[in-house]
Amino acid sequence: MSPGLLAVLLVAPAIAVAVLALRPGGLAALSRFRVRGMPWVLAGAAVQALRTADPAWASGFLHAAGGAATALVLGGCAVGFVLANLRDRPRGAALAAGVAGLGALLNAAATALNGGMPFSVRAAAAAGIDAASIADPTPGHVPIDTGTRLVAIADVVPVPGLHLVFSLGDVLLWGGLAACLVVAALHTQRSVVVPPDDATTEPPGAAGVHHSTALTSPDAPSAVARSTA
Repeated sequence: MSPGLLAVLLVAPAIAVAVLALRPGGLAALSRFRVRGMPWVLAGAAVQALRTADPAWASGFLHAAGGAATALVLGGCAVGFVLANLRDRPRGAALAAGVAGLGALLNAAATALNGGMPFSVRAAAAAGIDAASIADPTPGHVPIDTGTRLVAIADVVPVPGLHLVFSLGDVLLWGGLAACLVVAALHTQRSVVVPPDDATTEPPGAAGVHHSTALTSPDAPSAVARSTA
């Protein structure tokens, strides 16, 4: 896995941690946040590693439908992960997860209609990708030409230094995942009940016992005296 791709995979957690770090108790809330759907993450990581390595024994799968099959599997993993984390989440987290799912679907649509994710040759060059890699892109990517469909949601945004080209779907996917983490973690923080600092603990057996001020006053007659008067 390239350093640039690894950096992209860390975008959502990094944004979430940065936002939560600005709030009191935010990082503690993130530590209590339970992430579901890890099998989807592991499956997606395995497919991405396989696509990057491009071994000969997996060429039948990696190059199926012009490489679109692997991109669609990755999109499916992203949607599966989002759906797994929607249960029992606040409405804001569900909305953010829906945005992430929309981003995955946009990438899948562009990939399916073009036999691979289209990318801008000019944007790739601006991102610092060498000419040999542009001429022979990794499986699942195709250069944009006159017959390309859905160019607006293709990889057209260069990221110099990371040697990557972004799409609108990427922005929605990673931004939505980051927002989902932040909202869900803050909801977890609000759900934790913290007792006030000045709260006192009653001694055992004191619950339900009410003492009358009059009876405890030294000037008040005792109950025995009243009954014998």
